[in-house]
Amino acid sequence: MLFLFQSIFVMTLFTSFMTPSIIFLKSRGTLFANPNIYLAILFFISGIYCLTVYSMSLGHSLLFTVLLYGNFSSIYFLIGPLVYFYLRSLRTGSTQLKAKDLWHFIPFILVFFDTIPYYISPYAYKVEVVRQVFSDWTSMFRIRLGFVFNAAQLYVLRPLLLSFYTIWGINYLKRNQVYFFKATNLGKWLLLFLSFQWLVFVGMSSVFFGVWLENTVGFTWLNHPSAIKYLSLVAYMVMVCTLYFFPQVIYLNADRFKRILNPQEAYWWKMDQAMNDCYIFDKPFLNPNLTLDQFGELVQKDSRELRDFFELYLFTNFTDEMNRLRVQFAKKLIKQGCLQKACLQNLYSDSGFACSDDLEYLFTEFEGLSIKEFISTLKK
Repeated sequence: MLFLFQSIFVMTLFTSFMTPSIIFLKSRGTLFANPNIYLAILFFISGIYCLTVYSMSLGHSLLFTVLLYGNFSSIYFLIGPLVYFYLRSLRTGSTQLKAKDLWHFIPFILVFFDTIPYYISPYAYKVEVVRQVFSDWTSMFRIRLGFVFNAAQLYVLRPLLLSFYTIWGINYLKRNQVYFFKATNLGKWLLLFLSFQWLVFVGMSSVFFGVWLENTVGFTWLNHPSAIKYLSLVAYMVMVCTLYFFPQVIYLNADRFKRILNPQEAYWWKMDQAMNDCYIFDKPFLNPNLTLDQFGELVQKDSRELRDFFELYLFTNFTDEMNRLRVQFAKKLIKQGCLQKACLQNLYSDSGFACSDDLEYLFTEFEGLSIKEFISTLKK
């Protein structure tokens, strides 16, 4: 009867843990073009970890602990890289991995190959390992899951790696605070997410740190395994619950997620109106040497904010936008009667280009016609 009760409880716990992953996988848009693919995998792995913690240390379920303990040691080293890929894809708009991203998988690959002996070991051996853990927590320091690492070492290395990615993530949010906190309101949830994700893994690993301190120097203040285990589980549940206060995280549109993520569209729209007023009255693009910093001083905006405006709202960059305006101004001059040879010779300087070759090249790039071809269409 007790086994049946534990089985039902564990399956219920597993279902609640897996719910975020299912939601993310069912979100709108093409799955593998959606940043939520990283979040779905991340929540799945975190859920497996928390289920292992419960079965091993709180539920004391031999069957589930044998199935979970040690068999998923390597995938926990993907948590940090998944955090990195998720945050980057939110900002850049691309979920595609590049060749240089492969180094993020090195810890996972090393641990995976190192723990192959445990994966293929007999079921009876895994039962004996779990019985040792149930009877004596300090046996973690003696149990070897592979050629190099024992269980305790893996519990220490995981939070160290995740701490590195967490610190990077917080700094990444600060560097791009215009996008994450002004143009979108994802920044608040992402800070909570990074903090609680860190607590989930560091909380459990601190159990072994507390045991090690007591065994080596007799310091017992951190050796409270039961309380710390509960802290890890509660941190995960709170992290899941916070999702429902930020529905735009769940209902991410893969095709236009940069703008769908922007509940304060008026923020960009107001800036766009200010830019247009500046273009009409001040015509800063007529300066061929105009820089982003100089433009920022003119419109009283920080250069980082302007860079985000051009990239995330207009889907371009400052240089291309200025050149586009110069081409439009050159077209305007031609339509107003600049058809004589003398006028056309000075058209590049009158429209803000450094030389006539730049005008010819960029005019063709933006309009698909040369200047002569454009003039011909006006004469028809």
